Amino acid sequence: MDFRTNTVIITGATSGIGAAFARHFAREGARLILCGRREDVLARRVAEASTLGAGSVETVVGDLADESVVGRILQVIASEDVAGLVNNAGFGLHAPFEHADPEQLRAMLRVQAEVPMRLARAVAPGMQRRRSGLIVNVGSLAGRVAVPGSALYVSTKVYLERLSETLALELGAHGIVVQALTPGYVKTDFHRDIENYEAKRRNRGLIRWMDAEDVVSYSARAFLRAERRLQGRRAAPRRREVVVIPGLANRFLAALAPFIPRSIIYRAATSQKPM
Repeated sequence: MDFRTNTVIITGATSGIGAAFARHFAREGARLILCGRREDVLARRVAEASTLGAGSVETVVGDLADESVVGRILQVIASEDVAGLVNNAGFGLHAPFEHADPEQLRAMLRVQAEVPMRLARAVAPGMQRRRSGLIVNVGSLAGRVAVPGSALYVSTKVYLERLSETLALELGAHGIVVQALTPGYVKTDFHRDIENYEAKRRNRGLIRWMDAEDVVSYSARAFLRAERRLQGRRAAPRRREVVVIPGLANRFLAALAPFIPRSIIYRAATSQKPM
């Protein structure tokens, strides 16, 4: 998949996985559209991407819960030949459902479910015409289980996974790769507001923290394999190339989960202290 001089849109590009994707596609020579809320940090990503060889770098600054910000991205899609879309933007609430701010709940549904769907829908026709393209929806292993205190977060992540699988089956015949990137714990700014975060960010048992660069490298290898399968023939996508789980320990946990009785998972979840 040649991204040189082609446009790649990345939401949540200020840090973590989004920033790692920006660096990856910059090295490929892509024309980047980086979206994020923190203008000062986004400016650093622009400078970094330019140094790494990006064809050009533009930004859309703002919160995806704001319709005007989404509208600006849709305008870019309407005027550009978009080769890649990475739906990475997201946030956590870390509060019991009944105590969560209703406005924040609506914002989460919008940012982590509605907006990725709308952006994917907007780029798909152009990718179909080109008979190539990449859509990456960044989910989470947390979407596989019930997590008290994160009801809507895990719900939106499992939504993204099922959406990605369905789109992979629908769009694969057109040469379009759709991936649900499903990491476990990643060293990013996502948990930065959690008390004693640095002390808690350590490996223990099967819980392994990954670097964002390693997550993106694994994602890239998977979507390149998927593209090779789709080129020149109507091959069905392989699930391991659609639902992509970086990290050996994470893949082991994902494979083990269906065989663990729900009663055990429920007891473990209700006794787990909040991070």
